[in-house]
Amino acid sequence: MKNTEITSSASRQFFQAEKEKATTAEQAANERFKRIALLRLATFAGMVLLAVVWNKTGVAYWGIGILVLLVIFLVLMGKQQQARIGRNFQRNLVTINDDELARLDFRFKRPDTGAGFREKDHHYADDLDIFGEYSLFKLLNRTRTAEGSRRLANWLKNPATPPEIALRQAAATDFSRHPGLMQQWEATALLHEHAASHVGEFQTWVVEMFPAPLQAALKWRWFPLVTLAIMVLYFAGIVPGYAVFASLAVHLFILGRYTEFVKVLANRTTSMGQTLTAYSELLKKAEDAPYQSAWWQSRKARITGSSAALAKVGNLFEKLDYRNNPYFAIFVGIPTLWDMHCLAGLEAWKAEHHSHLNHWLDVLADTEAMNSVAGHAFANPHYIVPQVSDTAEVTISAADLGHPLIPGAKRISNDFAMQGTGKTILVTGSNMSGKSTFLRTIGLNLVLAQMGAVVSAGALACSPVRVFSSMRTQDSLEESTSSFYAELKRLRKLLELADEQANAPVFYLLDEILKGTNSADRHRGAEALIRQLHTKKASGMVSTHDLELGEWGATETYIHNFHFRSDVENGQLHFDYRLHDGICRSFNASELMRMMGIAIGPDESPLVHS
Repeated sequence: MKNTEITSSASRQFFQAEKEKATTAEQAANERFKRIALLRLATFAGMVLLAVVWNKTGVAYWGIGILVLLVIFLVLMGKQQQARIGRNFQRNLVTINDDELARLDFRFKRPDTGAGFREKDHHYADDLDIFGEYSLFKLLNRTRTAEGSRRLANWLKNPATPPEIALRQAAATDFSRHPGLMQQWEATALLHEHAASHVGEFQTWVVEMFPAPLQAALKWRWFPLVTLAIMVLYFAGIVPGYAVFASLAVHLFILGRYTEFVKVLANRTTSMGQTLTAYSELLKKAEDAPYQSAWWQSRKARITGSSAALAKVGNLFEKLDYRNNPYFAIFVGIPTLWDMHCLAGLEAWKAEHHSHLNHWLDVLADTEAMNSVAGHAFANPHYIVPQVSDTAEVTISAADLGHPLIPGAKRISNDFAMQGTGKTILVTGSNMSGKSTFLRTIGLNLVLAQMGAVVSAGALACSPVRVFSSMRTQDSLEESTSSFYAELKRLRKLLELADEQANAPVFYLLDEILKGTNSADRHRGAEALIRQLHTKKASGMVSTHDLELGEWGATETYIHNFHFRSDVENGQLHFDYRLHDGICRSFNASELMRMMGIAIGPDESPLVHS
């Protein structure tokens, strides 16, 4: 049946309305930014003018006016910064909704392909287009931090258990009820797009130990109280002046011993401070999120107080940066041993929170991955939540199952059912009739189902399976292997996987099996492989052009034949891309060669002439 359902207009209308609203808000914020900039310029000009008048008149009251304008200038600087952030936030919302509208039409504007998450010889990722320019990752990805992208990739590469799938499904439904909140999260992350790249450096710092001598010296941070007492005694005329200088010399000695360490740490604070700002804001949104699902509540409990804690350590890093101001260093830093107090605060923060940091980052990564899964569900309200039942036998029952990477207007959906372990479905058919696409349709929807996402189907019920594919085996000059040998290595991996002691059976997808050898060997090899797989904890699908294999399969109780076909009408090939029962009886290779101008017989002339 042809799926004529195109993405619901409700989600498209939402994205369009949000884009227009954000565009208007961005323009207003930009105008405010410009007005404040003009006021700042006018205030600065006023300060210069008052300075000139003061210089000419010598009246000190003009200096008071300069101080007033300076305060106004600083206030305007803060307000302009707020206006800039507000403008950029709305600009991010425009970008996000523009991206969503394009995604509805299967145009992926974001450059991140997930290629960095590929694993050599992964069970299915390369064959099923999990990563790449036109991939499931690009269809789902709404993450904006490296950790969030990595978590989404892990969900795509590793099926969850049925209990975890159920929790994620409920969470995705919960999240998708708040599309505006998901977009605000993404827009906030985009404000600090590059800051999050320093999270690894912060994770390293939080487990680093201060040198033992420095830890022991931290108690000397209270020595300024001694200096203060000496100064009081000096002004009381009890001790001589050199006692004050001697006490301050102790300050210089203490700071001098650890100047290099503090300098190195201070040089790292700018990048880490940006990271802390980004993650503190995201954690604040997470703490305030109204989600009620059990999946979310268990994570929310792990981040209570996290945003305030990160803001606190960020404030300590900011204070440490004050040392770079020479006036502050002379009049405050040295007399108070400022650096030592900052270091003691950082050490205390690490002691209290270092064990929590990974939990916080873990929740943020989960949240971004869930935003992607929930965003996919919101954008495709006609997709369904599959039923994943914890049964030992391979079970797949689908109605109107379609390829999630084919636009709805072009997508052809099929019904499909398979029950039992040790079963094989043979799919025969002519070239370009849809065999490979259908195998990928099954595989991709199983991947989506087992990560907790909605699927492109009218209904889907399945059991947990370990998906394995062999569809795009290629030769390798580096390993000196032919494509046929590469396929044999892949099939050996399948047999090894099926022998592993695991709860879930293997579900294999083998496209054009053993295509790299002659027909006799191909038939014997395919028959032997299917017989061997029949005895293992595995079921799956095999596509082939080998009619003899289909005829043999018709005699075996554990094999079922399906096919795709093509018809020739007025010299044109027509495909219905529908799954039919039985063995294919019509093939189109000769017709395709004629259409490409290749005469296949001595009395035939090509249909296409150059």
